[in-house]
Amino acid sequence: MELEIRKLVGDEMEFVLSGANPAFANALRRAMLREVPIMAIDEVEFLVNDSAMYDEILAHQLALVPLRTPDGYLLRDECGCKEGSCPRCSVSLTLKREGPATVLSGDLKSSDNEVVPVSGSIPLVRLDEGQRLEFTAIARLGFGREHAKWQPGIVAYKYVPTFELDERACDACGACVKRCPRNILELSDGKLKVVDVEKCIMCNACVEACPREAIRIGHHEDKFIFRIESTGALPSEQILLKALDALEGKCKEFIKQVKKL
Repeated sequence: MELEIRKLVGDEMEFVLSGANPAFANALRRAMLREVPIMAIDEVEFLVNDSAMYDEILAHQLALVPLRTPDGYLLRDECGCKEGSCPRCSVSLTLKREGPATVLSGDLKSSDNEVVPVSGSIPLVRLDEGQRLEFTAIARLGFGREHAKWQPGIVAYKYVPTFELDERACDACGACVKRCPRNILELSDGKLKVVDVEKCIMCNACVEACPREAIRIGHHEDKFIFRIESTGALPSEQILLKALDALEGKCKEFIKQVKKL
């Protein structure tokens, strides 16, 4: 099994996984979405809320604000405190504003300078003249399997596509070039060429457009292109590494349980 990183820019990552099967590829995708713990607002105590937004709706919106997640915090179940609000397993974020104003994520004041909103420009609510908003929020570690607010990003994969051309049947009419939605085909010196086969989405538009049935679209059975877009809570490479650690732990636990049979 091999992994080749093709792109690592900002919060985006793209890599090719070779020598794997669909079961492992999907397990890796699900681990990145469900088994990587990050910080998110889990509890909000409103002291004053004169805005037009109900407490429950505003609390839900706060929970979806991505927070940067450093190492060192414990999960609530792993911490010895009873309420899950000690400095080892939680972070307090407070806000106090008076209108007229648009309350932004950057207005949140954190008890830990490393656990702050990824972006300070996320709008939360609009306060009119005389309206006030004051609350204390508690952020905790959690897993994407429990709630979407704890998903560290978006992860998708696809098979590495293949493009087969019967050069004897192809007359370079150009019909497939016009129909390709990703513009990966071109005519050069009277011959059809593929610019970048990995950009193919296997829609078969070129196959349907070819009057001479000279094109076949397929895919490699053991090669996958993964794309990760982090929310900013964790770097995309950390999402991958932590997901692999989670899979390794589950495999070890499975072996342990099997040996008990």
